[in-house]
Amino acid sequence: MHSMLLLICVFPLLGADVEARDYSRKMTSREWALFTCRYETGYLMMRLMAQPCAQQFCDSYKLEWPMLQELVAQRQESKSCWQKVADKVCCRFSLRMKTDPVDDGVMDHMVRITTALSSPLIATACHTVAPRSPPCIGKRRYAVPEILRKQRVDELKCLGPEHFNNNKKLFNNSRVQLVPKKRDRRASLQTQMLQEVAVAGTSALRRTSLLPLNMMRRSSVRPGIVVPKVRLCKVPSWPNPEKRKNSKDPELLQLPKWRYKEAKEERRRQEEEGKKRRLPTVRMR
Repeated sequence: MHSMLLLICVFPLLGADVEARDYSRKMTSREWALFTCRYETGYLMMRLMAQPCAQQFCDSYKLEWPMLQELVAQRQESKSCWQKVADKVCCRFSLRMKTDPVDDGVMDHMVRITTALSSPLIATACHTVAPRSPPCIGKRRYAVPEILRKQRVDELKCLGPEHFNNNKKLFNNSRVQLVPKKRDRRASLQTQMLQEVAVAGTSALRRTSLLPLNMMRRSSVRPGIVVPKVRLCKVPSWPNPEKRKNSKDPELLQLPKWRYKEAKEERRRQEEEGKKRRLPTVRMR
């Protein structure tokens, strides 16, 4: 159950659409959770919607508690004698009951500090590639190669248009696409790049297929096209099963003979033959 709740927290922060509805009942994920009596999941999703962005993962996050100044100013206000007596009486006779943590209180601030990028309490062994873009609900999280490619493009644009165009031509000639187009694409599958490589490979194969093998370009690493040797072997035919001859009329239906009955009859026949051989022969005078 705990792992499922963690997945519910992770998927919206990775860019999952929280307001998406199914085709049958037209209900969102939170409405489905409440419809199936999973109130803890619905409450967790409501909390995520109330705080959609994790600001502690941004480099501009301030470690100061925002409610601290207000509480200090409230504490330093001058009170009358009756107010001081009333506060002391309330503190003495108040019942210590278990209460839920306050929103944006001390517990929330402690969690944010311990998980922040610039936290003085922990030492991180790695750094994020997008410190100015914290995870947020409904915001797509790009892969690391996509973020690095975009940062590299921004750096080239800052250097000047001539340097940017030269690098663009250089990478286009080397069949490496550095500048992505406006339309969105997946990081794990570059469709246009794969199509260009496939077209180039087919054109090169067509050009070299017209040449004889001794005129083709070879090297120690790529010796060229190796013609495979194919040997065809005939599969041996399966032995034909022997057909049982029936002494009775083949036009009439016959009872099936079971194998255990045939073995039993064969064993009985062998026993009878053995008994006949053992009996002595008596000659009459």
